[in-house]
Amino acid sequence: MRSLPVWGRRVLRHISGAPSHPTYSFEGYEIPIDLINLTGAGPESFGAIATAHTHHLKESVGLNPDHFFLEVGCGIGRDAIQLTKLLSPRGRYVGVDIIKRSIDWCTENISPRFPNFSFLHYDVMDQLHNPTGTMATNAIRLPIPDGSVDRVILWSVFTHMFRTEILHYLQEFERLLAPKGLIFATCFIVDEATIASAQKTNLTPYGLRFSHVYEPGCFINDLEHPLGAVAYTEEAMLKTITEAGLTLKAMERGNWSGHFASTLDSQDAVILSGKNG
Repeated sequence: MRSLPVWGRRVLRHISGAPSHPTYSFEGYEIPIDLINLTGAGPESFGAIATAHTHHLKESVGLNPDHFFLEVGCGIGRDAIQLTKLLSPRGRYVGVDIIKRSIDWCTENISPRFPNFSFLHYDVMDQLHNPTGTMATNAIRLPIPDGSVDRVILWSVFTHMFRTEILHYLQEFERLLAPKGLIFATCFIVDEATIASAQKTNLTPYGLRFSHVYEPGCFINDLEHPLGAVAYTEEAMLKTITEAGLTLKAMERGNWSGHFASTLDSQDAVILSGKNG
């Protein structure tokens, strides 16, 4: 068996009353490997990605120990576990996801150690991750007080959404943002040069080419699975941001297409503020 990085190792655990699931030891937690794989990366890169995310958030939007963090698409808690080491007892974190087993695991394993960390499940129908879901994204209203959230984080969420869903989330965030609050959301921003470079270099394992126009300003990668990867022109993304009542503070370009040399690995990102930002 080949060796794994020092920050973890694979083990087998038996969960009482449930099937046996291979788990991965990380930061004192035993995390189901199948749920790690749903984050788009396996155990071998789990810790490295978590560290990179935290570092980038510190540089891009700042992390204050007393902040209230909302993470949409929190998955199995990759970023939440890192934030437990940064937030003070006065800080707060709420993670949201559509995969119930991931939320259940976070609630059962992270929240007992850190009561200021809580997790919410929404049974949203998603073609790839939750095809039997019973509700639409547009039905979500987060049970969080208006004007209370300091940082909203979304890693690889808008990359799987069409415009109406993105607009709904952005309108929710506009309601929730505290004064000087910020949103950090990764996405795919394209134009002719970016698409041409992506088709030429093919740097990702997902074959991102965005050859199909779904609607004006919106491109998809796969006709059979349109939500597998969705990209927007800068103009289309800015229109949605403005309609939600938010302001674009910065746009970061990732290295996924080969068109930009960037410290932001893979996807692009937008940093947004509310009316009091």
